[in-house]
Amino acid sequence: MNRSILITGVAGSGKSAICKELKKLSYKAHDIENIRGLFTMIDKTTGKPTKDYDNYDFKKVKKHDWVCDKKKLKRLIKKNSGLVFYCGIGSNTIDIIPFFDKVFLLKANRKNTCERLTKRTSNDFGRTAEVQKWIFTWKKWWEDKMIKRGAIVINANRDIKEITSNIIKRSEKV
Repeated sequence: MNRSILITGVAGSGKSAICKELKKLSYKAHDIENIRGLFTMIDKTTGKPTKDYDNYDFKKVKKHDWVCDKKKLKRLIKKNSGLVFYCGIGSNTIDIIPFFDKVFLLKANRKNTCERLTKRTSNDFGRTAEVQKWIFTWKKWWEDKMIKRGAIVINANRDIKEITSNIIKRSEKV
């Protein structure tokens, strides 16, 4: 039986760490934001892809959207079989929810989120205090939208192994 599971949450919630842990446990898991060509940085004013982007430039961060190519994601999901986890977030995450059998929303508190963003090595988004503050201006609104669309809330303030185990157990239930 094929089951596609989305694990999402704001930057710093633990998506990439969960993906790595799932892979260590021999589950099929994709950090979808790192799949070449699946996401594109779009200038909000022009609607076009941009190369003029810098995670340390707050004005540029606010002016851009990180958008998942829905057609490419559908193809990726279609070619996989069994239980497969997809970890990531984009500006259009709400639009891709219907592609998945279950959606888990990682929710971490402000302290843990900021600490993870500051120490992360996978990418440099959210490293500055200005961008972190901005994330918290829309975090609750976005999480509430995800919950209204059926996302299952996961407390992401716990140990990564405990969080992963919880997600696996809840994913294997039909």
